[in-house]
Amino acid sequence: MKKIILPFILFFLVGAALVNAQSNLRFGPTIGLNFANIGGKDATGNLSSKTGLYIGGFMTYQFSDMFALEPQVVYSMKGATSSQGGVNSTLSFNYIEVPVFLKLYIPLAGNTNVKPEIYAGPSFAFNVAASIEQTANGTTNTADVSNQVKGFDMGLAFGGGVAFGVGTGLLDFSVRYSLGLTSWDNSGNNLTLTNNVVSLIAGYAF
Repeated sequence: MKKIILPFILFFLVGAALVNAQSNLRFGPTIGLNFANIGGKDATGNLSSKTGLYIGGFMTYQFSDMFALEPQVVYSMKGATSSQGGVNSTLSFNYIEVPVFLKLYIPLAGNTNVKPEIYAGPSFAFNVAASIEQTANGTTNTADVSNQVKGFDMGLAFGGGVAFGVGTGLLDFSVRYSLGLTSWDNSGNNLTLTNNVVSLIAGYAF
């Protein structure tokens, strides 16, 4: 648990110090929902999306009127569900994830309080837990599968949304799609299995 909490504490402390030093740098929390599934050529079975939490913090450095750089540090729940042969399964992967986005703000004539945005960038994820839960005939069993999941995962994320001026900060809502670029499979069978996620996210930049 300490390994999970420490990156967030460091991120918030560094962010708070930088915000006090630079007016074009914003910092804040972010929270949302992941609708995750498994892709790749070896993804088989009756797979469906799994809902999970997306929570953490971000820093936004706006280096021009239209462009900004935004790194995040988040705890992101991924995986998938399936139902086959009377067995309901839930595969759960939890990551500490570090996406780095280039943002484009789209100016609206005469309105500086609303900022439509689009963004894209790489995402680097570090697995902290992996398990499978299976239910059949009223009996549920859970097993740890961390040894079958690689510790590092990489993807490409892109999305869009809108930010509203609220008080002295920005309230941001966005929709994001994250495409897995590397296989998480560590079973030794050389399977191509990726994490693909649709996210609904809100954040507030101070």
